[in-house]
Amino acid sequence: MTAIRSSKLVGPMSIVLTAMMLMLTVPTSLMSQAHAQAQNKMLLLYPVLDRTDAGYEELGDWATGYLAMALDGVEEFEVVEFSRTAPMVLRAVEEGQIRSVDVEANVTDPVTAIRLGHALEVDEVCLATVVSIDVGEDPLNVEVLLNGQCYSVAGNIDTETMQIAERPTPVQTFGVSGTSQVREGYDGPVAPLIREALRDAAGKAANVLAGLPADQMAEEKGPKKENHTWRWALAALAVLGFVLANDGGDDGGGPTAQNLPPRPQRLEIEPSAIRLFWMSPNSTLTVSGYDIQRSTDNGATWSVVPGSEGNVLADDTSFADFSVQEGVSYQYRIRAQYMNAGPSPWVEFESVQFPG
Repeated sequence: MTAIRSSKLVGPMSIVLTAMMLMLTVPTSLMSQAHAQAQNKMLLLYPVLDRTDAGYEELGDWATGYLAMALDGVEEFEVVEFSRTAPMVLRAVEEGQIRSVDVEANVTDPVTAIRLGHALEVDEVCLATVVSIDVGEDPLNVEVLLNGQCYSVAGNIDTETMQIAERPTPVQTFGVSGTSQVREGYDGPVAPLIREALRDAAGKAANVLAGLPADQMAEEKGPKKENHTWRWALAALAVLGFVLANDGGDDGGGPTAQNLPPRPQRLEIEPSAIRLFWMSPNSTLTVSGYDIQRSTDNGATWSVVPGSEGNVLADDTSFADFSVQEGVSYQYRIRAQYMNAGPSPWVEFESVQFPG
């Protein structure tokens, strides 16, 4: 019996050993790529302004999140969002390089944007605005207009006087429209369609700044930045090896091997929200959306995050919880919903306290 048991471990342990060897050797081969990324322009993205009067309080945050993710996919840029919780901004405030009042106020003019960008030592700054939202009927659909300008910091400052140009000249501009998918017979809330349209517009804006046609599909852009998904793949192989080694081949009726959960990344404290970031599952199955829950009693009980039910779409990788209270500690968990395969297991984020 011992010999039979040992033979079942050969395959899984081979996977584990191979994964461990790769984890030791692959990072060295990626050093040159990491060095190349370090040469990218640092782009400071200010919160997107909402000029639509559409009544959606989260619209600016949605647009900012989607635009940041889209721009981060442009090989030329390393994107930093301007917020009071960004490490770069916190350090600048503590050192007196910028004022805390500048962080709390909306940055709307290029002179201020460049001044703050110079203090933060970035290469370019980006200002964007959601100009309009058009909701159509029969079928229900949404179209948004997103405008923006990017300014070179050094190119708009006199090196002798250190004065900022009275009328800064943008290095790039964009004015793009984004549309939601057409769904015949859809009679649900408009918010998910607005988010789809904003995501579409953000992708087009990133294309423009990358020097591509606005409507070019993302997969046609060519090589993307290294996102280290290989680490997750190797970790999954290692876990799979151990599971097989201890499973004995018995099917317990749980999720399938491809019914994988999303991969939590981080939590960020924003002025009025806690934002969750995750990576989509490495699965061949089709994700239909995500479920997000939170706990305020260290995981003893869980409840749906307000506003998340039915609104976290398949290609979303972040969500902001705006119904948070000062001084309360929150713990979050997330799972993927698969078409024709049901939900994945829950995976948890580390707990975080919303500051008072």
